[in-house]
Amino acid sequence: MFCIPVVILFYYFLLDPSAQAQDPSKKRAKVAEYMTRVLSALGLNLNNKAETYSDVYLRAVFMLNNFNYILKTMQRSGLLDLVHEYNKEVKTYYADLILEQKRLYSESFSRVMTYIMEVRKPMSQQRTMSPEIKLKDKDRQNIKDKFTGFNKEMEDLFKIQKGYAIPDIDLQDSLTKDNKEFLLPPYKIFLDKYSNTNFTKNPHKYMKYSVDAVSAMLDKFFDASA
Repeated sequence: MFCIPVVILFYYFLLDPSAQAQDPSKKRAKVAEYMTRVLSALGLNLNNKAETYSDVYLRAVFMLNNFNYILKTMQRSGLLDLVHEYNKEVKTYYADLILEQKRLYSESFSRVMTYIMEVRKPMSQQRTMSPEIKLKDKDRQNIKDKFTGFNKEMEDLFKIQKGYAIPDIDLQDSLTKDNKEFLLPPYKIFLDKYSNTNFTKNPHKYMKYSVDAVSAMLDKFFDASA
């Protein structure tokens, strides 16, 4: 992706008498400027390609994969140091792009979070602490709906995202860690809050997933074989 343009430019400097006469620092500056233009054109191409994805979260994963690849490739090859001679903000720029795509991807959990963050009118902690407290029918139904909604959205999300491809293991591990830190703490609070509440005669029907079970599901994201 990057090597061919650099090699072409390198041979240009070897074969062009005027280029050979140039100061080495000026040659590096020209290569750095050229690579910056290549990166800009590549970014535009990636944006155009991303627009072909109807799944906005897959779009974010696509961009995340590519920005991560570009940055790591430049770091491994030494190109980043060269490009920094023309623009010292390139590493920061790509790091910011990666963070933004991670943020966009994290929005894929919004429907799941709707149920466990209790955006609807929540029951007080006191009313859920004791199994002896008798709940109203509408309160019991509200709790059932929360668990049913969470279970369905989590299962749907799992089916979709196990098919997302993240080739870079470090990036995959980073996203999995982010997902767990984002989802598991509020889910634990939610589960603990209602675990001792007599909202149903069949709790296993609604409390299908322990915190560990949800964590195991998140481990299988980005794994088509799961």
